[in-house]
Amino acid sequence: MDTNALSGKHRECPRVNRLFFIAYVNREGEEQKTPVSLGRTLNISKNGVGIEVFQQVAVGSSMEMELDLEESILSLQGRVVHEESYGNGSYYLGVVFNETQEQLAHLEREIPG
Repeated sequence: MDTNALSGKHRECPRVNRLFFIAYVNREGEEQKTPVSLGRTLNISKNGVGIEVFQQVAVGSSMEMELDLEESILSLQGRVVHEESYGNGSYYLGVVFNETQEQLAHLEREIPG
């Protein structure tokens, strides 16, 4: 699946393909739906992230995430806006951040273009 195919008219900021590890917990309302789980980013921007995970997560649920940026850990909160099964026990999640993450803007400039 081309995870950047979703960008077009829906995304304010283009995502760049970057691989980082991410720890997350998802909640539906006040109820925690999963224990702390791990995934990996497939693409990221200062407004959102595409994540590969190994359990289904409902669209609309809240995500509390910690992103390993190699030199630091970034704590993020967001909401799942897209979920798609790969059919092999893994899922692609599109997550929009609750707040713009300006500290991620440098990732766009690092990609040769």
